[in-house]
Amino acid sequence: MAIVQISRIQHRRGVSENLPQLAVGELGLAVDTKRVYIGNGGTNAPQIENIELLTAQSNLLDSSDSYTYKGEAAGYTATTGVSAAAPTTRTMQQKFDDVASVKDFGAKGDGNTDDTVAINRALSELFTRATNTEIRRALLFPAGTYVVTDVIKIPTHAKLIGDGPNSSIIKGTSATPDCVAMTSDSLQQIDGSIGAGGATSPGNLHIDGMTFDASVDTVDAFVVNQAQTVLFTNTRFQGFNNTVPTGVGNSQTALKLESSATRETEHVSCVGCTFTGANFLVVGDHDMSSITFTGCEFISAFKGLKIGESRTGSAPAVDGPRGVKVTNSLFDDIYNTAIHGYFGPGLTSAFNTFMDCANNNLGVGNANTHVITFQRSGMHSIADDFERTDGDVTSSTLRVSHTGVSLDDTKFEVGNFARKFSADITLDDNSTKDSGLSFSDNSTLENAIEIDYMITRGTARRQGVLRITQDNNAQVIDDDFSENNGTVGVTFSLTNSSNITKLRYTTTSTGSAATFKHTVRTIR
Repeated sequence: MAIVQISRIQHRRGVSENLPQLAVGELGLAVDTKRVYIGNGGTNAPQIENIELLTAQSNLLDSSDSYTYKGEAAGYTATTGVSAAAPTTRTMQQKFDDVASVKDFGAKGDGNTDDTVAINRALSELFTRATNTEIRRALLFPAGTYVVTDVIKIPTHAKLIGDGPNSSIIKGTSATPDCVAMTSDSLQQIDGSIGAGGATSPGNLHIDGMTFDASVDTVDAFVVNQAQTVLFTNTRFQGFNNTVPTGVGNSQTALKLESSATRETEHVSCVGCTFTGANFLVVGDHDMSSITFTGCEFISAFKGLKIGESRTGSAPAVDGPRGVKVTNSLFDDIYNTAIHGYFGPGLTSAFNTFMDCANNNLGVGNANTHVITFQRSGMHSIADDFERTDGDVTSSTLRVSHTGVSLDDTKFEVGNFARKFSADITLDDNSTKDSGLSFSDNSTLENAIEIDYMITRGTARRQGVLRITQDNNAQVIDDDFSENNGTVGVTFSLTNSSNITKLRYTTTSTGSAATFKHTVRTIR
C-alpha cells in the first residue's frame, strides 16, 4: 500500500508592523496593507529578509530604491552617486517626479482626440501654483499630433519640451479661437484679463522642439501678448498655406506680437526657429522692445516680417516695436517684401540671406517690389546677401529701399552714419557729364556727404575728399585733394533738379579717360 503524505504550506498573517521574520519559503500576509511576503534565509541567501511578492496591492513606486545606468553595447556600467562606493538611492517615485508628460494628464497625441482640456490642465497643474514653485516641471510632449479646438494658454514660468518640430505638433483645427496658443498670466488669464486678481504677467517662458500648426486660415499659430522674457528654440510656427500665398487673404500670422496700454512685450528671442505657410510670418505693431530672431528660417509667405504698420501714435502703439533684429537667417519663397518696416526704431537686418523674395514667387528675373523696405530712419540693413541680381534692380525693385533713398547690399549703416562702397566710374576724356552719383536733398536725409576718392589718369594720381553740404535750397561742394605725377585734369560741380542733387565732372583733353574710385560717407 502506497504511503500518501500531505504537506501544509505554512503562512502567517497580521498587521504589517508585526510581521515577523518568515522562515525560508514561508508566506506572510499583511492584512492592513494587503501585501504578501515570502521568507528568505537559506544557506545561500545573501541576507535574511522578507521579500515582497508583487501583487495588485504592491507599491511599485517603492519597489526599486537604487539603480545603475548601463551601456550594454559598450560593456560599461555607470554607478549613480558621488562615487562608486556611495551610489545614490532614489525611489521610483522620485524618478517619476523628475519629469512630467502631457500624457499623464490624459492627452493622447493621436491626431484625432481633442487634447485641449488635457493640455491646459497640465499647464495649470504644473505652473499656476505661485506659492509652490517646486512643483514646476518641464512639460514633455512626446512625439505625436495633439489636436486642439481652443486656445492653449501657456502661463508664466512654463517650459514646454517636445521631441522636435517634426514630431511634437500642437494642431489647431477649429476656426473659433483667434490662435492655436497664446501666452497667459500665472492664472492662465489672457487678453484684457491679464494681471487680474493679482496674477503675475506672462513671462519667463521657454518652448523647445515643437510645432504650433494653425490649420485654419483665420487662426494665428502663436500670439505673444504682454509677455517678458520668452525663448523659443527649434520651434516651428506653421500657417494654413501649403503653397506660397499670393495675397493678404485673411491676414493669418505665424507669430503675432502684441502689447497692451499698460504692459509691453519685451525680450522675445527666437533661435533656430522656422516660420512658414502664413500670409504674414511675423507681425508686430504695438510698443515692444528687444525682439530678436537668430538663425531662423522664414519660408513660404506673402510677406515675411511686417513691423509697425498699424502704429497709431497712441497706446498701445505710440512708437511701434523697438529693437527688432533679424540675424544669420534665411528668407526664401516670400511672394512680396521679405522685411517691411513701417515704424519702429532699431529695426535691423544683418547677415541674412534672401533667396526668392519679392519676385511673385517666380525667381530671378521677375522682380516685383523691394526685398527690404524701411519707411523710417533708424532702420538698417548690414551685410545682407541677396539673390536679386543687378539686372533686377530698378528704382521700384531695389534690394533695400530706405525712406526714399536707394540702397543696396554695398551700404553699411550704423546710427546716423552710412558708408557705401561703389563700383569704379569711368570719366570720359574732354567731357562734362553726370558722374552717376546722386543724392536726395530732403533736409532729414543726405544733407552732409563726404566722398573719399582716388583718380587715376595715365601716370597721374589724385587722392581727395569731396564735401557736399546741401538741402532743398542750396548745394555747396568743396574739393580737398593732392596729386602726383602731374595733374589728372578733373573738376567737379553740382546740379539740382526735382529735389535731386547730382555730381558732375569736367575733364580736360589728354586723349585718355580717367578712373574714379570712391566711397560715400553720409551723416543722415
